[in-house]
Amino acid sequence: MRLPSLLWAALLLTVHAAAQPVGAQSESAVKAAFLYKFSAYVEWPARAFGGPEEPVVIAVVGDDAVASSLEQLIAGRPVEGRRITARRVGDGSAAESAHMLFVGKGAGSEILRLPPGAVLVVTDRGGPIPPGSVIDFSTDSGRVRFSVALDAAEARSLKLSARLLAVAQTVLGTQR
Repeated sequence: MRLPSLLWAALLLTVHAAAQPVGAQSESAVKAAFLYKFSAYVEWPARAFGGPEEPVVIAVVGDDAVASSLEQLIAGRPVEGRRITARRVGDGSAAESAHMLFVGKGAGSEILRLPPGAVLVVTDRGGPIPPGSVIDFSTDSGRVRFSVALDAAEARSLKLSARLLAVAQTVLGTQR
């Protein structure tokens, strides 16, 4: 998958901004920016969308600050030619129709027991990547970083761009 150089430059700017100490930007705004940019570097299977007009839906549970930042950030912005929407959810069942699920620190670990599906699960646990999570945020020396579990991506029929993997702090597994 070849992405326009403008999108690549935007991801690099986001990564550069995230590499700044969290005091320079709010941590929730940095995580929201990552979530938005992740959607451009993930290839969902065709069955994940009901049609070409269906938006990319990002569900957020357990972190209202990230949800608010994301709502502000994505207002009117498309990703890969699709509208993008954010939805606050209370549990995993409400997130099943989402394309991406962000599980904040305020959510219980039971949220990760979603049925298999083409949902990019992004967590904010900061330790080993939890089972079921594809991407996990951590903070290192005041900087927001992320790790990727390729086996979880494959289990969810998601393909992650090599460009996304290149900026991850840690990549576990191999992509086929």
